[in-house]
Amino acid sequence: MEDSPHPYEEFALSMSKHRRLYPNSGAQLTPRLEKLLQIIGQQGILRFDQVQRWLALLSPEPDKMKQPGILSAERTRKILRPWFDEELFLYKMFYTGQKGVLWLTTKGLKYAKLNLRFYEPTPASLQHLSAVNEIRLLIATRRPQETWRSERELRAEQNVRLKGSTPPHVPDAELLSTNGNVRAIEVELTAKSEKRVEEIVFDLAGNTRYSTIWYFLPAHVFPVVKKAVGKLPSEHRKRFVYYSLEGELYGQ
Repeated sequence: MEDSPHPYEEFALSMSKHRRLYPNSGAQLTPRLEKLLQIIGQQGILRFDQVQRWLALLSPEPDKMKQPGILSAERTRKILRPWFDEELFLYKMFYTGQKGVLWLTTKGLKYAKLNLRFYEPTPASLQHLSAVNEIRLLIATRRPQETWRSERELRAEQNVRLKGSTPPHVPDAELLSTNGNVRAIEVELTAKSEKRVEEIVFDLAGNTRYSTIWYFLPAHVFPVVKKAVGKLPSEHRKRFVYYSLEGELYGQ
């Protein structure tokens, strides 16, 4: 006489009668989602509304969206939900009344194929990171063929290349044009001390890698940076270009 099945085996057998396992029935990666993962990992965080706009920008069918330029919150949650279950993302609302932010887990970084360390944001970092994200979105719409390299990527590369030496200032990003020129991107929200601004400006000017340095800043910070740049020789001053946070060119 055969032994009776173990109670767990009976349970598993009964479940298999009610549930069929289909190939490809789990969460599916798409080129759009892979690119979104890379952007979140590169930038450190994305606000939920920024995720909506990136998904719209990366959409293979932008003409079918209800609202141009931004994917609906419902559709965005539907795309992300399976990957929360797979533990690729973390999400948190740091402040009441503000949008929550997403960042990648260690597993998410592996899925994004990024050789970057796990990063957990703090409340103090949110404003600047979100502002840099806005500039990346702005440039992506205006210059889609150019390549953005984030501060996180630049620092990771610098740590490998310049061990034991004093590293130069790392901008908020680099923008690689199709003709090989490299622009430094700086996003400055507050007026630092005059000495600190001069240190940053002089360091950027001394970096021959950069054909131009683009500063994105509010109106009250513009004079502070321009004053520091004004102390440079003329051949360096002309490499600096100033924009508002909305991408409008300031008068030189």
